[in-house]
Amino acid sequence: MRAQVSRNAPPALHSTAADQEEVAVVGERSFAQRDAECRKRAIDLETETPRKRGRAAAGALEERVVGARSVCTAAVDKRARELALSAFDEYMADRIDAAEFDRRKAEAREKAAAEHAPLTELERASGAYTQAVYVRTRAEAGEDAAEAKLEAVLRGLERGQPGSSGVKAE
Repeated sequence: MRAQVSRNAPPALHSTAADQEEVAVVGERSFAQRDAECRKRAIDLETETPRKRGRAAAGALEERVVGARSVCTAAVDKRARELALSAFDEYMADRIDAAEFDRRKAEAREKAAAEHAPLTELERASGAYTQAVYVRTRAEAGEDAAEAKLEAVLRGLERGQPGSSGVKAE
C-alpha cells in the first residue's frame, strides 16, 4: 500500500458572514507559550531529585559521621595521653600547678587532633557538606518564595485574560 502526498491545498470550506461574526480572536500564543503553560500544569513524577536526600538518608549519613568521629576520637585520645604524660609527671612532682597541667593537656589534645589526618579530613568534608546543604536549603527557600511571588503576579494578570484556546472566558 502506498500513501500519496499532494502539494495542493484542500479546498476552503464555504463560510458565511454569520459564521465570521460568531468567532472573535482575542489573542494568539506561540508554541513556546502553550508549552510553558502545559509544563506549568504538569505533574512531577520524580518526588526526589538526585541532589536532594530524604531525611532517612541524611540521618544515615550523619550516623556514619558520628561513628567515624568515634573511631577517630579513640585514636586521638590515645595520642593525647602519650603527649600529656610528661606534663602529668611534672604535675605529680609538683613542678607545675593544676592550671599549667590543664593548659598542657589542652595543647596535647589539640596537637593529637591536628596530627590525626583522618579526623582532619573527616571534619573538613563534614563541614563542607553541612555548608553545601545549608546553601542549597537557603537557595530552595529563595526559589520557593520567588515562585510564589511570580504565581501571584501571573494569577493577577491572567484574571480576565483569554484562556489557552485564545477565546475569552465569559
